[in-house]
Amino acid sequence: MNRAELRICLYNTKSLDIYNIMSLLESMAIRKRTALEFSWIPALMCLSLHKETRTVPVLVAIILFQLIINYSLNSFRWHLENNSRDNQGNGGQLPPQYPSFFPYVSNALSFVCNNANFIQRATLTSSRISFLGFDIYAFQDRQTVAKIWKQSTLSSPISMFIYVLKYFFGLPDSVVSVYRADDSGPFPKPYSGSNVLATDRIDHITHHGFLRALGGPGLLPTSRRYMNALAARMHNKNISSEWVEMADFSNLFQEMVGASLIECVYGPSMLRLNPKFMEDLWGFDLKRWYTYAREHFDDSHISSDGDGDPYWGSNLMRYRQEKLLAVKNHDDDALARMDLGLAWGAVGNTIPCAMLSAFHLFSDPDLLRRVRNDINLSFGDQQLQGIDPNKLTKRPLLSSIYAETLRFYVKTYFVVSSPHTDVHLGRWTLPKSRIGLMNAGVSHMDSDFWNSRDGKHPVTTFWADRFIIDQRDPQSGPIASEVRESPEWMGRRRDNEEKARMNSDPFFSMEGTEGSWFPYGGGHSICPGRFLAKNVILFTCALLAKEYDVEMLTDKIEMSTWRFGLGVGGLKHPLPFRIRKRNA
Repeated sequence: MNRAELRICLYNTKSLDIYNIMSLLESMAIRKRTALEFSWIPALMCLSLHKETRTVPVLVAIILFQLIINYSLNSFRWHLENNSRDNQGNGGQLPPQYPSFFPYVSNALSFVCNNANFIQRATLTSSRISFLGFDIYAFQDRQTVAKIWKQSTLSSPISMFIYVLKYFFGLPDSVVSVYRADDSGPFPKPYSGSNVLATDRIDHITHHGFLRALGGPGLLPTSRRYMNALAARMHNKNISSEWVEMADFSNLFQEMVGASLIECVYGPSMLRLNPKFMEDLWGFDLKRWYTYAREHFDDSHISSDGDGDPYWGSNLMRYRQEKLLAVKNHDDDALARMDLGLAWGAVGNTIPCAMLSAFHLFSDPDLLRRVRNDINLSFGDQQLQGIDPNKLTKRPLLSSIYAETLRFYVKTYFVVSSPHTDVHLGRWTLPKSRIGLMNAGVSHMDSDFWNSRDGKHPVTTFWADRFIIDQRDPQSGPIASEVRESPEWMGRRRDNEEKARMNSDPFFSMEGTEGSWFPYGGGHSICPGRFLAKNVILFTCALLAKEYDVEMLTDKIEMSTWRFGLGVGGLKHPLPFRIRKRNA
């Protein structure tokens, strides 16, 4: 289409629709893109005919000019395709190519050097990112993310397992090959087209064990073991009613929360054999613990809850010993590395999330007063370690603090892939065997989606009440009013209004946030340990609030970005504090 054609189309348009104009511009851009991208070829040919002018500066200038043209064209096309109305329906197109100044390498360099800044620049849309010639499909718009969680073919986290176990824990290639070969998925029934033997379905074997232990019948006894272990450790620390200053709040949580969490899963014997386990998670050989447990355990040691025991610690660890060692190429060395990975996964984000929740709780006197009042009204003089952990999860304010902590601090990457078929996600398509990438931190900071109460609580600040709905307050709740009033939200709005009518008191709500709040992932591939993590965080905050006074000696908290994409960033500076036992 030339300029004259464009002019005629515009004059013939009765109402100038910006999307129609953008479609015309896109058509022109695509047609001329190839010619412009390769305009350097005739320029170089011309130089070759005039050898006296063929100098390095001229060549550099031509290449630089061409790179600028190409980058401008790619940026223009990227914005057009992301904003085109034609792509808003069920087009099932490939996401547009993310612009790169130096083809093949600049996106890779940006990602490696500062992946936090790079992924944030990709904004809340979807793109194909060229990474050394390999395309990664980055999905961030909430509609697409919500559709991803509904796809059963995108339910396997095995791609991430392979990366973490191989490069973080040194799993040998002979074992990694079993993971790579497993395209059967995490469900009892294998994916259509998979021919993996039942004994080698490592994805399903692992996933089934986690589901039973961390979200099924094992959740309650595991949570109770944690509650008892933490209460005992805090009691044995002998904190008096006099103020005691300590150097770093995070050290207290590593010592108390981390060790209690490891004990509730791995049992007390492992920590007795490795008393400095929490100080150097990477430095221990768990095979010594395996030998000890095998020598001493029999079924009579299983506790009355049917889950715990003093040697293996939990049914999960007994299950892993039985099932994983039967998988091809798996031995004690491989299993020890995998169990270290499990320990790292259990404590790596749960400890900092518990600590950060408590930090905000004790940094806000009014919030602390409200939490203490709620605990006293709900449980009175009961010892908290004796209550049903499910009752804690029903406390709206504690639950909102928990959800806001994860929204504010968790920046995890999630990887999805479909081994056998292309997956249509409404507007976009993820081709089979290609990698889809999402980052929770980008969505967690979407100022267009999250309620800021007219700017009083922007997404860049911690707001403990963000996830509480009060029927008397139309500005309450996690979702911005502009989103709630949109046509696509009509059904959800009716559901929330009905729920509000049934709850005269303020209540905790995550309704409608599945495409924007996903610290654990989502759908079938969501982290099975999320229920235990929530129980750990809520009980820890409740126990500290009820039984201890904590005064933070700094109100400044800075997080580093070196762990961006792995969950919660590390602290840049220690958090000094003082603590004392509350008077009964």
